[in-house]
Amino acid sequence: MNKTNGLVRGMAALMLCLAATVPAACAAPSSGGADPQGFTLTDSFLARYQAAELDIAKDPCRLGFFKLMGGDSAGLTLDQAATRYDAQPGVHAMLASHGLTAHDMLTGVGTLMAAAAQDENTRHPGTFEVKGGHRVSEANMAFYRSHKQAMQQYNRQLGQEQLRANGGRLPACLTGAGAGAG
Repeated sequence: MNKTNGLVRGMAALMLCLAATVPAACAAPSSGGADPQGFTLTDSFLARYQAAELDIAKDPCRLGFFKLMGGDSAGLTLDQAATRYDAQPGVHAMLASHGLTAHDMLTGVGTLMAAAAQDENTRHPGTFEVKGGHRVSEANMAFYRSHKQAMQQYNRQLGQEQLRANGGRLPACLTGAGAGAG
């Protein structure tokens, strides 16, 4: 159970890193209620995203976002990050099979993670820094809050399945041992 919690926390930390980068790069310039590129979370997006997550979990070092973290990726715009992610071998076809583009995926994940951070800040002020004063729209916050428990349960289950598939160990790209893997 501790390994599963570690995987879930590790994945959450990585996704929050992405959320800290992507919304800042693509948030609309208006003050309140701005979401990346006007993105609206929907049940359709969530279903397609979770289906893509299943594929990513099967080969996270090749299909995951890890190559977008750190290094020369700092300061990428959303379009640059989407282009880089889409160019990873297998990513374009995997996303297309779920009716997603790299831009959709990064914008949606960024919106979900920004909503998670904003929700956490309402319960524990100051937990996450919100750069530039960007806030997630009320509609996206309502969507996030109404789906939060189901998403958390889904992610826990996915983490457990991934650990089982890897003999109880994290993939190399999640431990730092294979940072350049994929």
